[in-house]
Amino acid sequence: MATDLEQSVMLIIDERNRHDDEREFQRFCQELLALPVDLTLVPKDNFKADIELQPLRWMTLGMDLLKSRRVTGHVQLASGVQGPETGSYLRYPVFHMGTEIFLKGMWLCQFADCRQLNHSSYVDQATRIKYQESLRNLTHDLLRIIDAIRKIPRYASSESATRFLKLVEQIIRAFYFPPYQADKRAPWADARYPKRVYDDSTQKAAAESFQSYPRAKWIEKLFEQAAYDIEHLWQLRADLRRQRAR
Repeated sequence: MATDLEQSVMLIIDERNRHDDEREFQRFCQELLALPVDLTLVPKDNFKADIELQPLRWMTLGMDLLKSRRVTGHVQLASGVQGPETGSYLRYPVFHMGTEIFLKGMWLCQFADCRQLNHSSYVDQATRIKYQESLRNLTHDLLRIIDAIRKIPRYASSESATRFLKLVEQIIRAFYFPPYQADKRAPWADARYPKRVYDDSTQKAAAESFQSYPRAKWIEKLFEQAAYDIEHLWQLRADLRRQRAR
């Protein structure tokens, strides 16, 4: 147990840290407001931003999004110290975007020219357009993307990949499938928007109350294990190391 003196010191330090953080935040805002109104960041020289085709970068970005969970509580330790989280979940938009990007990274793994891209590899414009069209044709429908991945022979013959895809499909169906008609009226991605439930016959409505999400840590663990298995299935990092050794 902390003594009264120790608690007082901790409170003083905490208050000082809050003041320092607020001062830094205000400085950050002032620096932004001082920037030119028409500021536009562009790549150096003659570079232009276009699509990434290296599968590992897609899966890494997907994982980053899937780690963006909302924490619902923490264990409170002695002296008010915050301990491990007791619960967390991923809201629909975060899960959808992270899963879509990760799955499309899985899909890109089937192409050797994508797998072999390193930090400075160049891809000509025609090839970029070809892959971009293919990715667009997969749509934002997670179940449709999963079906496309299942048709890739190396995944079809992999027990771990087959199990992963089945688990993700069941998570989507049990917890994240859009419970309204946006997917039938417009692109499925529209279902990322906040939802409200309506009864048009009685002209009643209610804010969304679908909170039966699985633990975010379980989803994160599932995708982390899949990323490890996929990397070894395609020898992704090994191929890049061999290229650097040449």
